[in-house]
Amino acid sequence: MDFRLRVFIEVAKALSFSKAARNLPLSQPAVSKHIKEIEQKYRIKLFERQGNRIALTQAGTEFLSYAEQIVNLYNDLENHFLLQQQELPNYVKLGASTTIAQYIVPQLLADFKQRYPETNFTLINDNSATIEEKIFNNRLDFGLIEGRNHNPLLQYEKFLDDELVLVTRAGNASQQIKLNQLTQLPLVLREEGSGTRAILEARLSSEGLSPKRLQVDMILGSTESIKTYLLYTQCYAFVSIFSIIEELKHNKLQIVDIDDVSFSRPLYFVSKQGYQSMFYDLIKRFFKRSYNQKL
Repeated sequence: MDFRLRVFIEVAKALSFSKAARNLPLSQPAVSKHIKEIEQKYRIKLFERQGNRIALTQAGTEFLSYAEQIVNLYNDLENHFLLQQQELPNYVKLGASTTIAQYIVPQLLADFKQRYPETNFTLINDNSATIEEKIFNNRLDFGLIEGRNHNPLLQYEKFLDDELVLVTRAGNASQQIKLNQLTQLPLVLREEGSGTRAILEARLSSEGLSPKRLQVDMILGSTESIKTYLLYTQCYAFVSIFSIIEELKHNKLQIVDIDDVSFSRPLYFVSKQGYQSMFYDLIKRFFKRSYNQKL
């Protein structure tokens, strides 16, 4: 199902791009991009500005009715056929790269375990390359990884997109900056070799900003240590949007949007080439459905 429909529904209910971004969670530019893509695809205007607020247009009101019907029907479809699955394994060993293992999969496994208590799991947390190697050597049944290494001996299926966002302690900064202002901020970065750092540096370079121009205040080896450091300093850092949901809810950290620039990376299911399993198909559908229902 088109994820953009859920983004639109959230904006339509909140009548606020910023509130919708916090609820999803996405950055505000990402929300605006999804809405713009819908408007371009269907050649309609969904919202109009009324001072500092937005309101649904007539076309937007009609689109909301269709979108809600589609989402509800899709959920009914998934509920019906997921419940038909009967033959489930007793034990599954899966792997996940760090962000996914810490902030995404545990909730999904809890949902799955509640529905299918007879299946037990072991979750292995490691970097993407190691997860792929363990899958190839049959030490894991399948996995979820950040990015895609295009190993021809493995098969990949898109799960969802992660977004790297610039964050700082709540109240420490304005909510939006221009890209060239990034070089004026004290930054906390991940270590060399980190996937997060590699994506950040590649994206900055593509925008004509050399990573060497960044003011690096500290280098830390985990997202959790970065978040804690930010709470006690005036620094900024790029982290996964999934890693700061609780901090945003409790107003501990804030997102600082960068004009017209976003930093995203795909997350994938990965298994051996030719691997087929009704259970694997079930869990992929369940994870996608369960994640979307949490939005």
